[in-house]
Amino acid sequence: MYKLLLITDMTPVREAFGGVAWEMMGFRKPVCVSNAAQALAELRSHHYNAVSVACERSEDNEEIHRMLQDYPDRPVMEAADSPDALEKNVLELRKLLNRINQDTSNTAFTPGEQLMVCRHEFFRTMMDRRLPDQMTIRRMLRLLRSKMEPDLPCVVAELSMPEDSDFLKGRWHYGTERLELALRNIFGVEVEGLRILSCVLPGERIVLLGCPMRFHDAPAEGEAMVEIITHHVSDCIAHVDEFLGLDLSIASICVLPALTALAKDA
Repeated sequence: MYKLLLITDMTPVREAFGGVAWEMMGFRKPVCVSNAAQALAELRSHHYNAVSVACERSEDNEEIHRMLQDYPDRPVMEAADSPDALEKNVLELRKLLNRINQDTSNTAFTPGEQLMVCRHEFFRTMMDRRLPDQMTIRRMLRLLRSKMEPDLPCVVAELSMPEDSDFLKGRWHYGTERLELALRNIFGVEVEGLRILSCVLPGERIVLLGCPMRFHDAPAEGEAMVEIITHHVSDCIAHVDEFLGLDLSIASICVLPALTALAKDA
C-alpha cells in the first residue's frame, strides 16, 4: 500500500482526509503533521510515496514547497476540504503512483524516470491544448513535480520544415516518439531561469515551450525572454541539422500571459 504524508494546520482538511476509505483505495491511513519542521523529520526518517500540502498561511505553503525541492520524485497531491473532492484527487494520485512504480524489469527506468516520462506526456497534452481548464494545469504541475511556474508569462515557438522535406516520410524511420526524444535531448535545457522543452504534436507539428521556474531568481520578461529563447533555439537548430539532417526554422514565436493560457477555458 502507498504511504501519503499530509502537511496541514487546517481542521477541515484533516477532517476530509479522515473521511476517506484509504485502504480500499490502496493507501495506508495518511500520517498528518502540521508544519515544515515536522514534515522534514518524517521525510528523513520514513519513506512516503507522495505528499499533500494545505496550510492556512501562504508563507507556510511556500516554505514547505521549497523544502520539497529536496524530494523531487515525490508527487504532491492537491488537498481538499471535502471527501468527494479529495477522493477524485486520490484516484488521480493512485493512477500516477501505479504508473511510476510499475514493474520495469524489461527496462532500466527508475520510479523517478517513470515520473519524468509521465511529465512529458502531460506537457504534450498541454501543448496540444487538450487540458480542460487552468486548475487542471496547476494541479498536474504540482502532482508531477514540474518546476514550471504556471502563472507567469511564457514563450511558445513553433518550428517548421521546408514544404518539400521528405525527412519524416523518407529518411526518418523511427517514428515521431523517437524524433521527440531526439529533439528533447537537443532543445531541453534550463537557462537563465527558464525551462525549455520540445514536443512533437499530431500533424507533425514541432512546438517549443520556454517557461519560468519556481524558486529561481526573477526571470527575464517580454522581449528579453523571447531573445533568450530565440538564441537558444537558433543554436539548437544548427545541432539538429548536423546530427539529424533535419532542416528546421522558427515559424512563429509568441509570449503567452501565463502557462495556464494553454488550457481550453483560457
